[in-house]
Amino acid sequence: MTGQDYSVFEELKVSKEQVIGCSYSNWYPKFKLYVAKSIVIKPLTDEFIEYLSSESIRLPQEKRDEIVADSDNEYSDWSDDEEGPQINPTDKFSALHQEIKDGVRQLGGKVSPKLNWSAPKDAKWIMANNTTKCEDVSDVYLLLNASDHIAHDIDDAFNECGESEKHTRIPYELVLRQWVEMNPALEFRVFIKNRTIVGVSQRDLNYYDYLEKLVPKFRQKIDEMFTEVIEPNLEQDSVIVDLYIPRPFDKVWIVDFNPFSRKTDSLLFTWHELIQTNPKEIYQYELRLISETNLGRFSKKEHSENQVPIDVIDASVNTDTMIELAKKWLDLQEKGK
Repeated sequence: MTGQDYSVFEELKVSKEQVIGCSYSNWYPKFKLYVAKSIVIKPLTDEFIEYLSSESIRLPQEKRDEIVADSDNEYSDWSDDEEGPQINPTDKFSALHQEIKDGVRQLGGKVSPKLNWSAPKDAKWIMANNTTKCEDVSDVYLLLNASDHIAHDIDDAFNECGESEKHTRIPYELVLRQWVEMNPALEFRVFIKNRTIVGVSQRDLNYYDYLEKLVPKFRQKIDEMFTEVIEPNLEQDSVIVDLYIPRPFDKVWIVDFNPFSRKTDSLLFTWHELIQTNPKEIYQYELRLISETNLGRFSKKEHSENQVPIDVIDASVNTDTMIELAKKWLDLQEKGK
């Protein structure tokens, strides 16, 4: 066995320009015809960022009032004196709070939020619908506050860059996307290196028996989308694009752009494979799906490490207590490993 047979850790440099280029507002205008209708709110105030970075989660007073005022709620007998005076966290960013409320309304009252780069998918366990669908501003705050992905955007967005660029700061933005029901089986991650597709992976790591026969159609639509829309508008040579190809497979939708870096999940590939692959022809790439033979290797419920029993959530209207219970549960899970 030669040294070339070993998978060595190869350096994959990422510049701050690559990271900034994948910030939502930098690519959305070029591709908006292929993206769910969105409203970008920026810049976010320091007070709002501090609110999202807080150790505890406090929702607007109006949401708590709705819960306590319900006479059928078993907690409605609690007195205000027991909890003490409540501080409305939005008082520190009231104008921005109103702008977010208006944005939710303009998009039909159902949105999916994200910051510059990340969506809070890891926190959907905290929502009653177990999705990122938000129907009011408090849902938006709850998801963002509970998400480690959002915390990463705020604190470590440039940690893959060189030492001198790790502390780069740019204006944060809140993206509200009109809610669209998506079939996760039809989402694909496209890895583009040097303006060439080097691999395509199924995003949802579950087995769907009907996908294999659709591979020729998926490849056709991905190739067309890359040639006609994505590649002509790319501002960087290497990037990762998430696509959605719903039935009847007559249009491809762009979900997100991510830097071509190890912090982005390579899914059914290894980063060594992606770095080493250099197709001789533009469409000579592999499209990988979960099959019956590799199902056990990749089967894992998405973001299961972030989830807690639903009865823990249902049992509490006190948000601070709820989050504390969730953290304790996760600590117990770690100790049990």
